[in-house]
Amino acid sequence: MAASAPRSVLLLPALALGQIAGWGTTYYLPSVVAPALTAELGFDATTIYLGVTVMVAIGGLASPLAGRLFDRVGASRFLPVGPAMIGLGHLLFAAAPGRATWYASWALFGLAMAFGLTLAVNTFLTRFVGPAARRQIGILALMVGFSPTLFWPLTAMLVAAFGWRETFVAYGAIELGVLLPAQIWIAMRWNDAVAASFLAAGAEPETPSARTAAAEPASRPLDARARRVAILAMVVAFTLQGFASWGLPLHVITLFEALGLDHATAVSVAAASGAAAIAARLIELALGNRVHPVTVTGLSIALLAPMLALLGSPLDAVTSAWIFILVWSGANGILAVLRVTLPLHLFGAAAYGSLMGRMSLPQNLVFAAAPAIFAVVIGRAGPQAALWLSIAASLGALAAAVVLARVTRPAPRPVVARRSEPAKARWSDAGLAAAGPCLD
Repeated sequence: MAASAPRSVLLLPALALGQIAGWGTTYYLPSVVAPALTAELGFDATTIYLGVTVMVAIGGLASPLAGRLFDRVGASRFLPVGPAMIGLGHLLFAAAPGRATWYASWALFGLAMAFGLTLAVNTFLTRFVGPAARRQIGILALMVGFSPTLFWPLTAMLVAAFGWRETFVAYGAIELGVLLPAQIWIAMRWNDAVAASFLAAGAEPETPSARTAAAEPASRPLDARARRVAILAMVVAFTLQGFASWGLPLHVITLFEALGLDHATAVSVAAASGAAAIAARLIELALGNRVHPVTVTGLSIALLAPMLALLGSPLDAVTSAWIFILVWSGANGILAVLRVTLPLHLFGAAAYGSLMGRMSLPQNLVFAAAPAIFAVVIGRAGPQAALWLSIAASLGALAAAVVLARVTRPAPRPVVARRSEPAKARWSDAGLAAAGPCLD
């Protein structure tokens, strides 16, 4: 009898809640609490946002170790690390506010990022769903996209009503008192002994993603050399693409104003980026199983440079800004999901955590440095220089995506004629050969 997994309609929402709150109370926090910290503690913008850099850098440095541990002892038991580290970080800074505890808190958030947030959850899903986890990871990414939508106004409301210190205490209590027990429940119910029973039985949980996995275009097996080239191409493509998508958005309002938009219009256009990314992820979620993910990756990256160049075109500034923010943000929203699902599609669920941990190291270090690099470029050379820097990074990502597509494209199928029926065989085999690439 095939093994059966513990099933609960609460699993994916519980994972999503942990991710939404995890990112909403860390990465998206400074944008709202910065004025209060400046007024009361004298923190300047550099001090405040350097905390985010510390988080992403530590998360990247710890990712290879985290990935190896996930594959060796299981990802589920590490899920509680996320809310535990985040909750302790909030309470630490609330109890003893200062620059040292500010950075110490963000260091704890970085450990949560590596051991309890995206990498841990995605690896956990692959262990129970296998390659079909692509759809569930996509759904989870879609939900997490609402994190700033929910936590920016919530944080602003709490700070206005109670103050920044009370807000940190409240978030620490939520992480430790609500989310930590939820993650412990997931770790106990969906433990690695259950995952091992599935691997031994060759079974997969019955999920919508498992039922639709067969419809996804398959990838051909890669030899050792092709695998190394594909991994390197993916790292280069997503690192360069992420350099622009992490660095430019923090300065996009300044860029729009330099193009001639007034402040209110620039803010309104920039605010549409989140909705565009979510809408694009919905489209990819609905149609992604019909198109090979390498193709989707290449097409999405191919849109980036033309959209950036559009901002410097003779087209009306407001029109070009709207086209840019909708298409560019949508493409980056899809690529944010593909960054974690494409390796799963190409290489399978085996050792997924270790692979993603190694890939995350250079990516997160570059992502951590990107906002500061763009700030320096804009300060010394102006917004147009930042635009050209983004175009160069996007073109480099496109070149890497082309290499990836060439390495992973299906091998041509041989045409073998049957001696007894030469004419019929030639027509039949020619038809199969022509149809072959379309099926992959």
